[in-house]
Amino acid sequence: MAKPVKAAQPAKGGKTFAKQSPGTKRKGEAAPAGGAARPAKKFRAENGKPKASEPLKKLSSKEKRATIREKKLAHKKNWEVIQDAVLLWERLRPKETPDAERKQLVNDILKKVKGKLLELVNHHTASRVIQFCIKHGGETERKAVMEEVRANIVELSKSKYGHFLVRKLINTAKKDEVPGIVRLFRGHVAQLLRQPYGADVITDLYDVAGTSDRNAMCSEFYGKEFVLFDGLAGEAGRLHSLQQLMAGAPAAKKRAILQHFAKALIPIMEKALVHPPITHRLVKDYLECSTGMTVEEAVETLSSTGEAVLRMVHTHEGAAAACMVLGYGTPKDRKKVVRAMKGHVAKMAADEWGHVVLCMALGCVDDTALTGKIVVPELKELLSEGVHEATAVRVLMQLLAPDSRRHFPPAIYDMLHPPQRTVKGSTGKAVTDLEGEEDEVLDFDVGGDGGEEDDGDELFTSKKDKKAGKAGKKGGEVAGDKAADKAKPKAKGRADQADQDADEDGGGEEGVEEGGERVLGSSKKDPAVRRRELLGSGPKSLSAALTAVVAGAAAALVRSPHGGELVVEVARGGEGGLLAELDAAGVGAVQEALVEDAARSPEEVAEAAGAGIGDDEEEVEAGVAGPAPAAAEHVFLNFFSSRALRRLLLAAAEEEDGSGGAAANFAKQLWERAVKGRCKQWVGTHAEKVLAALLHCGVPEVQAAAAKELKPLVKGPVEEWASKFLSHKDKPHHGPGAAHGKEQQQPAAVTAAPPSTTPAAKGKQQPQTPATAGGKRAAQGQDVGQSGKAKQAKRK
Repeated sequence: MAKPVKAAQPAKGGKTFAKQSPGTKRKGEAAPAGGAARPAKKFRAENGKPKASEPLKKLSSKEKRATIREKKLAHKKNWEVIQDAVLLWERLRPKETPDAERKQLVNDILKKVKGKLLELVNHHTASRVIQFCIKHGGETERKAVMEEVRANIVELSKSKYGHFLVRKLINTAKKDEVPGIVRLFRGHVAQLLRQPYGADVITDLYDVAGTSDRNAMCSEFYGKEFVLFDGLAGEAGRLHSLQQLMAGAPAAKKRAILQHFAKALIPIMEKALVHPPITHRLVKDYLECSTGMTVEEAVETLSSTGEAVLRMVHTHEGAAAACMVLGYGTPKDRKKVVRAMKGHVAKMAADEWGHVVLCMALGCVDDTALTGKIVVPELKELLSEGVHEATAVRVLMQLLAPDSRRHFPPAIYDMLHPPQRTVKGSTGKAVTDLEGEEDEVLDFDVGGDGGEEDDGDELFTSKKDKKAGKAGKKGGEVAGDKAADKAKPKAKGRADQADQDADEDGGGEEGVEEGGERVLGSSKKDPAVRRRELLGSGPKSLSAALTAVVAGAAAALVRSPHGGELVVEVARGGEGGLLAELDAAGVGAVQEALVEDAARSPEEVAEAAGAGIGDDEEEVEAGVAGPAPAAAEHVFLNFFSSRALRRLLLAAAEEEDGSGGAAANFAKQLWERAVKGRCKQWVGTHAEKVLAALLHCGVPEVQAAAAKELKPLVKGPVEEWASKFLSHKDKPHHGPGAAHGKEQQQPAAVTAAPPSTTPAAKGKQQPQTPATAGGKRAAQGQDVGQSGKAKQAKRK
């Protein structure tokens, strides 16, 4: 029997190696010793015999271009048409091209693309060529393009490159053609505003549209009847706001309108596509007319990023909506908006409406640490230029004299004080369930009827909510509350988070119990404390920077309309003397600069401004160049500065600390260093307004000295003479003017508010009670008025 063959033992290490064939040699390995290299692969002809490999033929540049052209013609649609149009476009683009040749080139391009416009406008190059033809073509060419794309203009508005052509057609259309274009987009406005490219098209269309067309575009958000039938009474073009429509509508109709409005607008706000001006108007209407809980949800959506709010601040409606977002938002919502302002404070302060949002933020945000970190440093950087701009001055006025109707026009004042909104019901109530808020009194002063049947427009109520409502009606209120809580957990979680944020920030809804009422945007921080923390104290504070800038440019600022208002507020130490308390030295420097300017003679002022003392009327009529009138006029003679000094002197009579306030100190210095002994020089000029204010400045020694020096210089009693230069609102509550209250048949207790600039306000002299801005001083004025005859006899 043969012995079995033993298996080969593995090599050391336990590894076995297979024999490698020559054809499986790895890359980089040498051929095995004694082995032959692998033969090259041979090509065989059809007859089976090997054929030698032929070298590739090298193509010339012309042949390569021809090959590429053939491939593009085969795979790219309309490629040849686009190339021919681009060649003509290159001849059309130069500015040196004659008008006749340019017109011919436009006609040639449009002939080539005729019938293919809908395909070509979606190409980035072809779209630019066609836009160029519309720009430089005539009315005939524009109409030809419009007719070809008319049926698909809505779809083109959503295209990446096609929407540029639609915008060009809108911007080049004549005024009488715009209503026809608006009708093409009827029923598609809300849809396009939810799409980025379509939103740009609607923006251009809204800009060129008339008032009635704009109203019709906005009315599509009110209900389907406004799209299909132009409203029930053809009122789509006449509705200038949602509030106008809601004023006379029944409760069920209001709910249906708000539900349709929310269904169309909420997706736009969620996508943050709020840059179109039409969206600003819609958001403003929505926040004004919606119920409290719906407003709460909308504010949270808009402030989710903060940047969306800043996209609205450049228009009137957008700024009003942004102010409502800040006013109605929670501390967390407000902080998001303030963080988004970083790097944009200077632009907002210079904007016509953006500065109002900045004022709102300074007046309602309780987190002064965040505001002082983001807003205040940028305000300090723009002070040197901002003190000469009306909008930036209003921002500073919000810190110096907040809620002053003198410094804020009525439209801006209303924006800074949005109506108070309250939320009724449980904090776990869903904010989109408008049916349950019928009992809330809305802004348009029409309350809903809680017992009225719904009309079936429950756009925001899910099936679970409906079942929960039915279960609540059948099983009792407890079962309904449990079902509602299960169906709506999100709103309750948001309310809990809002309460937590309010506790952290030191502000928020205080004393709100479940099932009660809560006020949107309420705050715990005192406004005076907020102003103090924002202005700050010390050499690096905003108060120090402001007083330094105003003191350096006091002479120029006091002669300007808006700068004069700022100088008055700084020199009197701000509302309640807060600025004087924070930076007394800086306020003193501003007063010193004003007194030094007033102490100069008119000749010195003219010489400093570069004017010749001997200039006469003939030289002026001959057009001789001279300095600016404001710079050459004395501070007592300039129109704006004389009135600013009058307001500053009258402010001394309203100071709570009497003669020891900042304005009273200024009155003393002005009299001693600039007016005393020189009254004869100023009587008969515009400076009489300043002299009359000195008689009512509230400083007894100044009033007595001024009356003594003016008595021989004026005709009749001094107080009667001074009354001609002070309106009824200018007169203080006490002093020589109050002593003659009975003789002039005027009430003794009047406020010392700044003079009104309107003729109507000056004509109506109505008495005011001590309960107005005067307060304690008004009461004191009554006492002085009652003893007026005694004081008059004593002076005589």
